Amino acid sequence: MTTSTTDTLIVSNAVEGVRVLTLNRPERRNALDTALGTALVHALLDADQDESVGAVVIAANGTVFCAGADLSEFKGERANPEAEARRSELFLELQLVFEQIQVPVVCAVAGAAVGAGASIAIASDHTIMGEGARLAWPEIVHGMVPSLMIGHLQHRTNRKTAFDLLAFGEPLPARDALAMGLASRVVPDSEVLATATQAAQTLASRPRAAMRRTKELFIRHASLPLPDALRAARAAAREWQAARAKAD
Repeated sequence: MTTSTTDTLIVSNAVEGVRVLTLNRPERRNALDTALGTALVHALLDADQDESVGAVVIAANGTVFCAGADLSEFKGERANPEAEARRSELFLELQLVFEQIQVPVVCAVAGAAVGAGASIAIASDHTIMGEGARLAWPEIVHGMVPSLMIGHLQHRTNRKTAFDLLAFGEPLPARDALAMGLASRVVPDSEVLATATQAAQTLASRPRAAMRRTKELFIRHASLPLPDALRAARAAAREWQAARAKAD
């Protein structure tokens, strides 16, 4: 069954337990305008609240995964401070939503993922990249400050790596992304979506409560010093055991 929430985002449940969100602006290289960004945030939140969904796949139609923010819309909003502020808030929500939901997300990156598109790719829990895929953050090249990208990228790599990727803005090949831990697997371009869907199906087949609780702990522990993370993990284990004992 397939339903379209908007003209620019296709939502489908083609495989049991797997929700597929397909960016559908191929004529604009799947650039994120307000409509698409809003639809994607809402679709992720909806999937997280749907007990029938065990995993989500983010994919894209066309030869480019996502060209980042739609600059044509952005330029039009520079004369409108309120619209620009709303758009800035939307992109913050898009970055944060991956840290708020417990359903695992698999990203299928075929082609280029640029700026906010690259951030979607690395924010996902499991990222499949095609051999010809690239990640790039060229904001500085275009005279923009990649404010949201700094914290996001540094959190997933380290300061020097994040600085180089942002300051030079050069495309990062899939194999290099894999070596840096920004991708999970690299496969032939023609196998990206199938591989991502299969991975999501495997995740969806795991006990839902355990999978969601595990992701929640990953998110919570990411900002903690190791001793505090270990103590929190012990407390979570005790809570989990107590809940299971009560259920039995």
